[in-house]
Amino acid sequence: MPAPQRVTRAALTDAARAIAEREGIDAVTISAVAAVVGVRAPSLYKHVAHRHDLLRLIADDAARELGEDIAALSGSDEDPATGLRAIARAFRAFSARSPRAASLLFAGADLSAQPPSEGMAALTATLLGAVRKAAPGDPLPAARTLTAWAHGFCTMEQAGAFQLGGDVDEAFEFGLATLVDALVVRRDTAR
Repeated sequence: MPAPQRVTRAALTDAARAIAEREGIDAVTISAVAAVVGVRAPSLYKHVAHRHDLLRLIADDAARELGEDIAALSGSDEDPATGLRAIARAFRAFSARSPRAASLLFAGADLSAQPPSEGMAALTATLLGAVRKAAPGDPLPAARTLTAWAHGFCTMEQAGAFQLGGDVDEAFEFGLATLVDALVVRRDTAR
C-alpha cells in the first residue's frame, strides 16, 4: 500500500489560488483543492477547518506577494509622491495578473475575523510608511483613501466596467496623480 501523500500549507495555497484564478472564488472548495493536491477531502480537515480557511490562505499569499512587490519599490530614495504612485501601479499590476487573489485582500469579515497575517501586516506597514512620508499626521486615512481608490479602479477595470471609451491607462494615471497631488499638498500646507 503506498504511503499517503503529505499535504503542505504551500501546496494547499498554490492549489486554492490556481483554482480561484482559473475558475473563480466560488470554485474554491475543500473537494476541489483536495483533488488538486491528490488527497481525499476529509484529509484536508487536518489542515483547514472550512472553506474560509482556504480563502484566507489565498488572501495571505496575495498580501505576501504584493507586499514583496511594494517592498522592492521602497528601497529607493524617491520623493513621497513618486513612491505612492509606484505603490498604486504595483497594486494595479498585481490585480491584472491575479485578479481573484487581489479581490480577497479586502474580502470582509469572514477573512478578517482573525488577526492579520504576517503578509498583510507587512503590506500594511509598508503602505503606512509610504503614506506617512507623503501626508501629515495619522497616515491611516490617507492610506485607506489611496487603497480604496486603487482597489475600486482595479476592480472596475477587471470587470470591464469602463465602457465610455477613452484610454483606461490614461484614466488611471489621471486619478492617481489627482489623489497623490492632493495628499502631497496636505503635507506641504501642514508644514
